[in-house]
Amino acid sequence: MPMIEENDHSQEKERRHLSPKKHQLWSQLNVSQQASVSSLYNYGYELAFIRISSEGKLAVMILNGSPIVIDDEGTINPHPEIQIRQ
Repeated sequence: MPMIEENDHSQEKERRHLSPKKHQLWSQLNVSQQASVSSLYNYGYELAFIRISSEGKLAVMILNGSPIVIDDEGTINPHPEIQIRQ
């Protein structure tokens, strides 16, 4: 029994460090962005977060610490001027 409690505690701790569920981020994207995000998943990129500004929504994807952004029109910018906190 104590072993199960230990595992439950570990799972709770891990859950706190997870980013928002991908489907929650996905639902915030428009169709053009979803198409671009889908194509980048094939290369190993992960949808990290969505930055909302006066210019619109930017989907930020990361691979090996390097970001790529996708604008409202679905255009992929492989060299964005964006800083990612570590």
